[in-house]
Amino acid sequence: MESAGGTVLGKNDIKVGLDIGSNQIHVVVCERDEDYNLNIIGVGSGPSAGLRRGVIVDMDSAAAAIADAVAHAEEMSGCAAVSVLASASGTHVSSIASRGVVAIGRSDREVTQEDVDSVLEAARVVAIPPDREVVHVLPREFVIDGCSGIRKPVGMTGIRLEVDASIITGSATAIQNIHRSARRIGLEVEHVILQPIAAAEAVLTLSEKEQGALVIDMGGATTDIAVCIEGGVHHVASIPVGGNHVTNDIALVMRLPVGYSEGLKLNYGSALPDMVGENESCGADTNISRKKLCQIIEARITETMELVGDELDRARYRDLLPAGVVVTGGASVMQGVVEVAQEVLGLPARLGVPVGVYGAEEALDNPQYATAVGLVKSVWSESAVIPSADGRRPKSGGFASEVRQWFRDIFSS
Repeated sequence: MESAGGTVLGKNDIKVGLDIGSNQIHVVVCERDEDYNLNIIGVGSGPSAGLRRGVIVDMDSAAAAIADAVAHAEEMSGCAAVSVLASASGTHVSSIASRGVVAIGRSDREVTQEDVDSVLEAARVVAIPPDREVVHVLPREFVIDGCSGIRKPVGMTGIRLEVDASIITGSATAIQNIHRSARRIGLEVEHVILQPIAAAEAVLTLSEKEQGALVIDMGGATTDIAVCIEGGVHHVASIPVGGNHVTNDIALVMRLPVGYSEGLKLNYGSALPDMVGENESCGADTNISRKKLCQIIEARITETMELVGDELDRARYRDLLPAGVVVTGGASVMQGVVEVAQEVLGLPARLGVPVGVYGAEEALDNPQYATAVGLVKSVWSESAVIPSADGRRPKSGGFASEVRQWFRDIFSS
């Protein structure tokens, strides 16, 4: 990368998160300060093109839309992007259970990060169709010599290390089309990260991850969920219903053009019709009932949350979420969505915005940028789900940053 002033910046200094949504593309440019905190120095967005249900179907159109959003972020940050971390979503994503087993390598039988990487690689070796590609290997628990329930095995001792993991796979064609679309505009994709995993990394606090929480990422074409328990993602799923379905419902029931219906949804929409007056209209110059509009919206949002609940019941996670629900994504900003989620799922709920970052205010309080921020946090944070280029987990703050602060305090006193 090269800044506007000509300063050459290495790939490790700056990361670019590229969230390719069905309706909108969001880009963030982040840098790490000396304490490994994330500073958002550039943001960009623009309408999507060439996508259907979260999957690229027209690479030329998709590439042009990506280029436009990236250009806005480059202009704000003063940096030229050469590589990105990209999101993937859609109903082509699926999860299978797997188990890996390795012998602990060191003579003193202490578990190292290399052992952990090896056992995760062993779990990754599963029989999948040739048209599928492994996107993530998510460890649910480690086992050392029959002792289960271990979350962080490094430093422990034993002879045999096992892992119970979820293998997340996606359509190989869909994943490769993300790479190809980026290359058409001169960008390399460092990693493809599943959208709900990135969103969870962005909006959940450490406490919520530990206690057990559900992230609902509401996009235009799909609603993706991630279940986080004991600090890690244990389950993901994609439901083929999103904000576009709300717009289509309004168009069909009220017999209006889709574009006009989208405007009504954005300007007057709410999932809480009881909060709207009986005679209230959508604007002074129309006789369109806002009450009726909100009833249509409520019905679809309620159905969506019921489908989320069905998925939780099927996967047996509903009773393991004491920290509740965090709703994020572009469709979550509409009034009443969080309240409907809380009522339908019977769990405390809040709106999810990026946490643990600073910088551009446009992204800090905006659920629409959650996935883009989470893409970077997925690589750089302490609970990173993506290994670095050398196979190890990326370095984070923690003790190292405390030591630096200690020295600064000494020499500044």
